Amino acid sequence: MLRAAIELLVTIILVIAARAILTSFLKGVANSSATAFQRGPQDQPSASGASQNAPSNTPPKGSELHKDPVCGTYVAESTQFRRQAGGQTFYYCSEDCKAKHALVAR
Repeated sequence: MLRAAIELLVTIILVIAARAILTSFLKGVANSSATAFQRGPQDQPSASGASQNAPSNTPPKGSELHKDPVCGTYVAESTQFRRQAGGQTFYYCSEDCKAKHALVAR
């Protein structure tokens, strides 16, 4: 009986430790993915390996992100694909998403 209790206790401790390690790892992956996702194409390295624009500590104007209502992509406020309807502004990643949403929103 004592042996079973000790084995159960050790198993619980191992599961808690594994969960903490896995959670920490996944948070790191999510943070690095979010950082890479927020960088625009102008911040991506060019074919020569050098960045075309030097990174800035201050975000550019119109850099607030809005979710595309069609595909769920996050789009910068400065996008050319946007539409106002019913006092609300919708932001789209492409002309296709804008057209699809216009058909559904009628």
